[in-house]
Amino acid sequence: MGSDLFEQLKAEALDIEPTVCARCGFCTFVCPAYLDTLWDSQSPRGKLYQLKSLIKDNEPIPEDFADRIFKCTLCGACEEICQTNIPLLRFWQLIRNEIGNLGEWPEIVKFLDSSIESSKNIMEIDQVDRTLWTDMVDDLIEDKELVPAEYAYFAGCNISFKGTLAHMGENTAKIFDHLGLDFTILGEKEYCCGNPYFVAGEFEKARSMAEHHLTTLKELGVKTVVFNCPGCHRAFNEEYPHLLGKEAVEGLEFLPFSEFILRQMKEGKIKFDREYSHVVTWHDPCELGRHQHIYDPAREILNAIPGLDLREMKHNRSKARCCGGGGLLKGTNPLMSVRVSGRRIEAAEKAGAEIIASECPSCTMSFRDGIEDRESKIIFKDLSQIVVEALGIE
Repeated sequence: MGSDLFEQLKAEALDIEPTVCARCGFCTFVCPAYLDTLWDSQSPRGKLYQLKSLIKDNEPIPEDFADRIFKCTLCGACEEICQTNIPLLRFWQLIRNEIGNLGEWPEIVKFLDSSIESSKNIMEIDQVDRTLWTDMVDDLIEDKELVPAEYAYFAGCNISFKGTLAHMGENTAKIFDHLGLDFTILGEKEYCCGNPYFVAGEFEKARSMAEHHLTTLKELGVKTVVFNCPGCHRAFNEEYPHLLGKEAVEGLEFLPFSEFILRQMKEGKIKFDREYSHVVTWHDPCELGRHQHIYDPAREILNAIPGLDLREMKHNRSKARCCGGGGLLKGTNPLMSVRVSGRRIEAAEKAGAEIIASECPSCTMSFRDGIEDRESKIIFKDLSQIVVEALGIE
């Protein structure tokens, strides 16, 4: 590792060094990985302490340290609470990049890399099947692929290829149709957004995907892109400008599902008038909340639905605990991921909720696994499900 990585860390982190860690330990008690293992070496503080030693002695990254770096959801709770303002998310990304340069990525990360290179998606499935998610709403989508339009819907790999998540895309298409909006989908020209590379710290490998998507959207005259996946949204909204420059995204607006729905409400195009008598608690997806500071839209939507009783978990908004599905943890350590999810479900139960809701494919998968593992009676619903049900859209 040594000085090259150190210089990169300093450059990316605006000259703030990992060596300024005060070892206060605040990050320890918000870290999902630490709370799962109770090993200080797994905590952000412990990893920074070892990183400092590796940099000082100009030593290569040992296997056990590489393993701990990938036992992390990249939730950002450590950065949120850091008393010395270390940009920890970028640190973890760049260290993962160094691990990849040494050929020591976990096998699942190597698979994602080869899959994206060969098939343009994380599933290693032929792109001709990219629109499988549209099967149940084919009548709404059949003439929407790659047509000029003001709005575009970007489904992302998980919704496109995992049947258990297709409902998120279906619901969004139904809402577009309900509103009478002019929209398009990219179909086979929708590639992986590149977020797996950003999460793995391999930014340059995502460059061609970023350029492809922005060029395609602009050629279609798209002004606003809507996402159900916070990871995809963050890739477009945060990483693409970082990678290509802000001028590359000029003329394009990127909206997570909740912001899109809230805008329609404020413009008087969506009004909830059906009773929805359920007790709901909201889970803030890390890549939407702490990473991008988007907390209010979903809550405004839920509070506008008649009969819905919204209750907050003890840890919410910037202090929300992770679902266990981020940072590739679900692939690198699925058992830890389920345990992390279980703790969040326990918090939802303590809040008295019958439904835990969010707006994220990874959160959806994590909570479903956690509910099954915990044998909980709580139900998970994606925000798109609640909106469609509350509007009475069939």
